[in-house]
Amino acid sequence: MIKAIKNWLKYKSLNFKLNVSILTCICLVFAFLTFYITERAKPIIYKQTENIARQTLEAYSYDLGHLVKDTEQIIYNIKNTLNYFPKDNISSIKITLNSAIETVYHSELNYLNAWVYVFNPNNVAKGTLYISSQEQNGEIVFTSENINNLYDRFEWFAQTPKQDKIYWTDPYLDKHSNQAVVTGLIPFKFIDNDKFNGLAALTVNLSDVQKAISNYSFYETGKLLFLSRSGLYITHPNPDIALKTTVYELSDKLGLPELASAGKEAFSGKKGKIELPFSSIYKSPTIYFYTPIEPINWAMFLAYEKNEFLKPLYQFRTLIFLSLLAGVIAISFIVYRICKHSTDQLLVLGQLAHEYGNGNFSDSFTQIPSSKDIDILSKALSNMRTDLLEYINKEKSQAIEKQKSISELEIARDIQNSALSIDYPQHEAFKIATLMMPAQQVSGDFYDFFFIDNNKFAIVIADVSGKGIPSALFMMKAQALIKNIAKSKIGVDEVFYRVNNELYQGNDACMFVTAFMAEIDLTSGKVDYINAGHTPLMIKTKLGYRFLHPQKNIVLGVKLDTEFVAQSLILEPDEHILLYTDGITEAENKSFKFYGADRLLKILQKAKNEPADNLNMILNDVKKFTKGAPQSDDITMLEFAYYGFKKSAIKLDADIKNLDTLIDFIEKDIQKYRFSNKDKFKIVMIAEEIFTNIAQYAYKDEKNQGVEIKTDLVDDIYYITFIDKGIKYNPLENKDPEFSSDIKNRNIGGWGIYIVKKIADKIEYTHKNKQNIFQIGIKIKK
Repeated sequence: MIKAIKNWLKYKSLNFKLNVSILTCICLVFAFLTFYITERAKPIIYKQTENIARQTLEAYSYDLGHLVKDTEQIIYNIKNTLNYFPKDNISSIKITLNSAIETVYHSELNYLNAWVYVFNPNNVAKGTLYISSQEQNGEIVFTSENINNLYDRFEWFAQTPKQDKIYWTDPYLDKHSNQAVVTGLIPFKFIDNDKFNGLAALTVNLSDVQKAISNYSFYETGKLLFLSRSGLYITHPNPDIALKTTVYELSDKLGLPELASAGKEAFSGKKGKIELPFSSIYKSPTIYFYTPIEPINWAMFLAYEKNEFLKPLYQFRTLIFLSLLAGVIAISFIVYRICKHSTDQLLVLGQLAHEYGNGNFSDSFTQIPSSKDIDILSKALSNMRTDLLEYINKEKSQAIEKQKSISELEIARDIQNSALSIDYPQHEAFKIATLMMPAQQVSGDFYDFFFIDNNKFAIVIADVSGKGIPSALFMMKAQALIKNIAKSKIGVDEVFYRVNNELYQGNDACMFVTAFMAEIDLTSGKVDYINAGHTPLMIKTKLGYRFLHPQKNIVLGVKLDTEFVAQSLILEPDEHILLYTDGITEAENKSFKFYGADRLLKILQKAKNEPADNLNMILNDVKKFTKGAPQSDDITMLEFAYYGFKKSAIKLDADIKNLDTLIDFIEKDIQKYRFSNKDKFKIVMIAEEIFTNIAQYAYKDEKNQGVEIKTDLVDDIYYITFIDKGIKYNPLENKDPEFSSDIKNRNIGGWGIYIVKKIADKIEYTHKNKQNIFQIGIKIKK
């Protein structure tokens, strides 16, 4: 790490190094001070935050306890007042309850109602319920109700209190308001009674308390929790827990027994703090503070994420960091100004060296500041300027010559690349692949491939003598001549005869071309080929690859009116032609040995069906043989794989409903050939007429056994053959219809067969094995 920093600083300016060194020291000191101060402050801030949390919890607990005491005082007032009245004095009960409601109307708690229940000591469940409540408009409503079963009316009511003290219920949902409420009640005796025969109660709506506690946030994230004496959560951030789950149930669910223990301590009147690894509020470590609400033995918890305890510390650390950062920036500016003043002369020399590096040797940059400390450097720069001027003038002349040579090679390369075929046809009958690897920027080889007509395809490979632009132009001329003359359809021998004469004209540089060309009939597999001084071709058959040594001919462009001899062969489907230049067989290794034809033949024993794979395999074997020796000649290869056209056939029921299926089959079949639109129209018309004739008449009185249709392309004639087992019928024996005949009275197949005979170029009918075989041929125009 230190070494990497040294290497990085090695190329930086002196001013920069001084700034970095001084500022690094300052930053290290400031970082240490920041760490020291914050670590010292951590326990102080932690303790302070804990004290605030306890004070907050106790303040809320005190406020709630105070409200509870006020409520209990009102309940005592109701009880003490009614002790002096008989139980049948309803007006006294009404005045007492209404007074209680008026008293609590402006208090901090939201009271739902005040009520008195009068009962017979021997039958508590049956009695009279008197209720006072205040409407939203401020009107106090007093009602009475005869109760047959008090336990049905108040489900929380388990038994009649038997001691003269206030009892508080657990929070429950009021049936009318559907809000959480709690009821405080006390038994009492009406005058002249020695047993309890009345209950005085006040019901408090907890919604305001819940809202106030739920909305409180201790340092933004801390939450207050309010629990009844049974452990039920009155408030909780999770609505699935509030008023539904006790602290003991939640403790078991989370696997945190410490939480249940804290609840028991709080309900027993103790205060404290616990730390848990997680909680129902936070997934991270949590601190719980708890305290009791003494008048009713309820409890309050404050949950706080432990990490948040140190948030003030982090804020303090940020403040210190920003202060220190401002100080570093100020010091950086001062240090920079001091260093800049000290290194101004070196900067001038550096600027001067930079101008020299950019080639600016103007006299306006020759005034170097005088200083004893840098005299030696100043003289060195002056001498460097003189030496550089001499060197640059020398390099300019050499660069001009070199650029001229490079430009010539680039032009030659562009000419060559533009002439090479790169659009590989996707064809059912064949597949072609090429590979070229020049020994230098410009290759002396070229290849080409193109269609002569619909079903004749030509392949060419050649090697041009010489290099550079003249060679590239000669190559381009030879390629264009071969392609243009070949499309005249005059035979490969005549093509080379004419190309040779054209290349000979004006060939003052005595350049020549070795070339091989083949024309392949894609329908029959017949190949007409010719070789003008080029390497022998290779043929792949079922027995593998073999060399085919053709008739020798002179190279192109050296002798006028030379006769060339062509040859031919037949390619069967899945047979290949491999063409290559002498850059393959004459590849030389470091021991000055040639790759040779035998090694080429040997590696092709591993050949596959894909031409591109075969060419790459040969190239890799040549590289393996040469073992890094410089490439002595250009390498060019072309492989042509012949598959032929597959015969097509379909069998259909002889039903006019299948006419669309037949036409679709014919159109897809002729799509793979390069037919004119006129020939396509004729073929479809013939197929439609013959199929319609067979569908209507072949099985008129017999079981329909269908019709088979076959297609084939042979010697530029497209054949459609119809085979059916219907009534024996030779359409060629059918007399042509008269033009004046009524269409309704025409003979079977009369007009349709007449049209077919007029359009078709060949028609044959045979009846063999109880089958009608009708073949129609259409000569395809090229």
